[in-house]
Amino acid sequence: MSKRIAFAIIEHGRATEWLTSCVLLVFAITLMVPGDTMGRAGFAPFRSMGFDEAMLSTPLALIASARLAALYINGQWRRSPVMRATGAVVGATVFTMLAVTFGWAWLTAGAVFQNAVALTTGFGTYLVLAAFDVLAAYRSGADVRIARPRA
Repeated sequence: MSKRIAFAIIEHGRATEWLTSCVLLVFAITLMVPGDTMGRAGFAPFRSMGFDEAMLSTPLALIASARLAALYINGQWRRSPVMRATGAVVGATVFTMLAVTFGWAWLTAGAVFQNAVALTTGFGTYLVLAAFDVLAAYRSGADVRIARPRA
């Protein structure tokens, strides 16, 4: 990654935090819309673990809403970087769990060493979102130093 791109992502703004929070919220809302979203083949691992739409959508909507609130009040309250960092760590964990669940059949079949089970696009997509939430946690941690009162 070029230094200019890394600088833009890590040192400026909170666009990735807004993006990952909105993705979580849209994922939750999509599950809340009437219909059997989890009836699709890609959601089979979730169903095999006993999850339904409400069990996934409710906590994801709460996490996303809390993150969006923390981003909105950012700078207005001294503890907002800690809240943002916590949200980013939780987001990275959720996205990693989603990636692993969407890729579970492929991973357990032997991953790249087999060609009987296809990999879903959710696997890579959610891993990338998890990586950006890790960067957001790092960036929020750097903001904590700025928000601390000077002695």
